[in-house]
Amino acid sequence: MKFTSGKVLATMLDEQRNLTRFYLSKLKGEDMHREFEVNGYTTNSPYWILAHICWAENMLAIECMGAKGVDIAWLKDFKIQSPKGIKPANQPSLEEVLAVFKQIHAVALEMISNLTEAELDEENPLGISFGENKSKRFMAMHAVRHEGTHCGQLSLIAKMYGKKTV
Repeated sequence: MKFTSGKVLATMLDEQRNLTRFYLSKLKGEDMHREFEVNGYTTNSPYWILAHICWAENMLAIECMGAKGVDIAWLKDFKIQSPKGIKPANQPSLEEVLAVFKQIHAVALEMISNLTEAELDEENPLGISFGENKSKRFMAMHAVRHEGTHCGQLSLIAKMYGKKTV
């Protein structure tokens, strides 16, 4: 099997997802809507983090790669800098968020793994940049590090619940 950059990036994203799922498993049975206050800062809830990861992966790893994102109405409620709490009438169930978490990830892996070197070096169609870099390759790398950041938050929340994480 030939490892292209797209396949390596998809593998990295999938391995990051495995770690995120590990920390989510530590939170099973806990209040997924709980926000902790630490030194005057209120954390995002595990539920919000999970739904936000869905939004970000849809945008970074699917739409920035040139595909139409997964059409889920509530995703926009969890975009960057959106308020932590949303109205219960608009709030999807945890089960729905988990299903979308899985669905978007499968599409993202397929999308990224099939990109050629030339396609990865193209500017992403949304024009998003980090510094001056607008390449699809960088968006895929950012999808990995973005989830890793939120995975760390889930790890810390698990510790705040008194869970053993290592």
